[in-house]
Amino acid sequence: MFDQLIFHHDPAPHDGAWNMAADQAWLEMSPLPVLRVYRWEQPTVTIGYAQSLPKLAAALPGWPVVRRWTGGGVVLHENDFTYSVIVPGGHPWAETRPLDSYQLIHDSLARALVDAGFAGCRLAGPEDLIENPFCFVAPALHDVVRGKMKIAGAGQRRGKLGLLHQGSVQQVALKDDFWPRWAAQMAGTVLLQPDMLPGMPERVHELTEKRYRLSSWLDEREDELK
Repeated sequence: MFDQLIFHHDPAPHDGAWNMAADQAWLEMSPLPVLRVYRWEQPTVTIGYAQSLPKLAAALPGWPVVRRWTGGGVVLHENDFTYSVIVPGGHPWAETRPLDSYQLIHDSLARALVDAGFAGCRLAGPEDLIENPFCFVAPALHDVVRGKMKIAGAGQRRGKLGLLHQGSVQQVALKDDFWPRWAAQMAGTVLLQPDMLPGMPERVHELTEKRYRLSSWLDEREDELK
């Protein structure tokens, strides 16, 4: 999929606002595509950019909620494995059509899951589709399923900054070596990046405080960014 890929496995769990800000900062500042793998400091709900929180509130658990910058449905982050594929603007791969990029990433993920011992993982087809605001109740086209169970889904956003694909893997127990193995399948050269790039922590802090932690962002998608 890529000639070069940065692999960043964040060792520390963070809250939802920080994780969302970190993904955006990588999208804004990375010169190369990135596979970012991360964790949550407590069970957290993320909702899609276009979803209405008042319509969902009664069905959500009493966990912290954060609105993603990407689309998709409600995701419950408790025992899942969370990653993002980030492609900067100007990279040829960022120009792929939304359905194509979704299919390509999930096809690669499904093959990596099979290689890791989870036989039967495949892409969801039209016969698997269900409508539901909760992401892992309702497979979408090209999600990863195993039998009738949804294993992986994602939300995407694309624009002048590039492509942000925020994904979750559930219902399987992945070992730590799964992620570098998948990174090696996705790129000819994998560059290990244990830390953020220069200037990125400051941008994450700004995005956390002026967007993702605000009640106005959660309720109405309004922030304080200029």
